[in-house]
Amino acid sequence: MERKYWIMLAFSVLVLSVVLLWSPKTRERPLPTKNEIIGLLQAQSQIASTEVTIRKMGIYDSETKISTLNPAKWKLGRRLCVIPVDVTIRYGIDLAEMKEEDLTFVGKDTLRIRLPKPKVIDKSFNPVTNPEEIVTLSTGLRDKVGETTIQQIKTMAFEEVVSKDQDIQQQLADELTHNTEAVFTALLTAVGIYPIFI
Repeated sequence: MERKYWIMLAFSVLVLSVVLLWSPKTRERPLPTKNEIIGLLQAQSQIASTEVTIRKMGIYDSETKISTLNPAKWKLGRRLCVIPVDVTIRYGIDLAEMKEEDLTFVGKDTLRIRLPKPKVIDKSFNPVTNPEEIVTLSTGLRDKVGETTIQQIKTMAFEEVVSKDQDIQQQLADELTHNTEAVFTALLTAVGIYPIFI
């Protein structure tokens, strides 16, 4: 009886050892391919970009002789127009630009990733004008400020915001890169890959 007990105990230990040692290997999933990883990262494009709206006051004063607004047909007097312009800029990392060569495996489970540089992805302003927000003044024989001039002023304000707000863009770039790397690290670590961003 005692011998039978020891045989059963030895057999149980053997079976348990096989299960413990063998089971992780049989359950271990293969690491995703580079193509699958790119698909996983590109699905997170919303976290790799942000949208900001900047209000710029577009100001036109005929006495400053802004050359882009042709004053040739205007008569004596002064024209003034002040109009707020809401410029919307979508800034971020365009993950659609990621390619397989941007991913390099280092060892078995470490992945070196080169993210595209942050940039302006989209920019716009609303061409519809709210008359209550516009301040205009025409003196002497000057014509009133019309819709064509208003659109020119808005376009100039828009171009100024897009071209000159480098400080805001750099601030957004740093924050977006940091947040994107943090999210990608969490995603990839969950599937057994440890990213290094370069």
